[in-house]
Amino acid sequence: MSEPIHVPVILGPTGVGKTGLALELAGRFGMEIVSCDSRQVYRGMDIGTAKPTPAQQARARHWLIDILEPSESYSAFRYARDAREVIVRRAAAGVPVALCGGTGLYFRSLSRGLTTMVASNPELRKRLERRAEAEGPGILHEELARVDPASARRLHPNDRQRIVRALQVFYDSGIPLSAHVDGPEGPVDMHFAIIILSRPREDLYARINRRVRHMIELGLWREHKALIDKGFGREDPGMRCVGYRELFDVAEGKTSLETAIGRIQQNTRRYAKRQKTWFAHQCDGHVLDMAGSNVLSRAAELVGRHLGA
Repeated sequence: MSEPIHVPVILGPTGVGKTGLALELAGRFGMEIVSCDSRQVYRGMDIGTAKPTPAQQARARHWLIDILEPSESYSAFRYARDAREVIVRRAAAGVPVALCGGTGLYFRSLSRGLTTMVASNPELRKRLERRAEAEGPGILHEELARVDPASARRLHPNDRQRIVRALQVFYDSGIPLSAHVDGPEGPVDMHFAIIILSRPREDLYARINRRVRHMIELGLWREHKALIDKGFGREDPGMRCVGYRELFDVAEGKTSLETAIGRIQQNTRRYAKRQKTWFAHQCDGHVLDMAGSNVLSRAAELVGRHLGA
């Protein structure tokens, strides 16, 4: 396409209020929404991922949600490819789209391309080393074959050190090691206007705690049980998400639902803190405090200016 595609981007930590603002902006500017969320890609995981409801999806068409089973792996590399395809196709049809989500690595892979640099994670590496010792490197090699077939083909099943490193890269970044090596450059035909939503910590954490309780009221425990009944387990990529992994101990009679709720709240708060840190250091955008005034009008001004509306 001869003209660059202008894409508004709404990022922020979980629970900050991204979906509501994105829907208001989508209605105002006739936009569709491309999800930028590593958990909402999974079918059957609606409540625990705070996926847009059917009513919300009726207000604006959503892309890149419900595209995988919880047993399937997804990565920033695949996201960049899939999101780019949607954006280009809808632009060709004359339909503007906005990105909305909290997975910063996915947005970076789309906007900048993939990086070969992944920081060391000693805790994760130790866990993988212990598993290799207890289960044998062959088991980890089989696991690598599921999430990064190209690296698995390159490595001998007994090459424990390199298998552990490849798994660490994948679980740290969501990108297979092979994609880090071979990844594309960022798109040169897209211009992004980045809006980063924030809230004071106490406000955000209180919202998270309430939302987890609301998820339980909506049926998160039943949703989790339904997924188990379909054969999905602890090791499936989707089921390792916060809000689902904590409930396995309840299903196995190891802890109470109330204890699991507390763990979900705590882990979600920790996740939000990591997201805020990521956006502060990795994204250069307009920060809007959702606890402030005139947030919608300020966001609409930024989006309208970017789209030339």
